[in-house]
Amino acid sequence: FSDVKAIARLHLVDVWDHAFLVYAKDATVRDFLNSLPNHITVVIDRLPTVEILARTAVDILKAAFIDRYGTGLKLQKLVLHETPNCWAEITEAA
Repeated sequence: FSDVKAIARLHLVDVWDHAFLVYAKDATVRDFLNSLPNHITVVIDRLPTVEILARTAVDILKAAFIDRYGTGLKLQKLVLHETPNCWAEITEAA
């Protein structure tokens, strides 16, 4: 489990944690964020709603997990919370 957690941390958590996720076509916000010193911005090609971020996270992790350890490791379910009462859940087919 610690190896799986390390993969998720490397490919997703450490990239997104404490970063501002911004839509690639939102030039005004991107320009503003680029003007801030030491600011971490992650540009994504889709609108950053919780549902879309969950799908993006699944896509990132599926690619990171594929064929790891020769065990058939794959992502089956992801739950992303925006707030305690707002989340998106994605379950992949077996």
